Amino acid sequence: MTPDMITKARRNAQTLGATNVEFRLGEIEHLPVVDTSVDVIISNCVINLSPDKGAVFREAFRAQRPSRR
Repeated sequence: MTPDMITKARRNAQTLGATNVEFRLGEIEHLPVVDTSVDVIISNCVINLSPDKGAVFREAFRAQRPSRR
């Protein structure tokens, strides 16, 4: 996502009153989250855009909680 996309997403969430979402700017190979802090990861084929798919999956496993989905 670009900074403009993050701004728009935050604005839309506020407009909708969505309080259970958070938007962070980062790269899929270096997620801006602490270890074991993510419940669910959803990909809309963004993994295909990464030249280092192994790094993407290592990062996903690092970020997800033990009960990951």
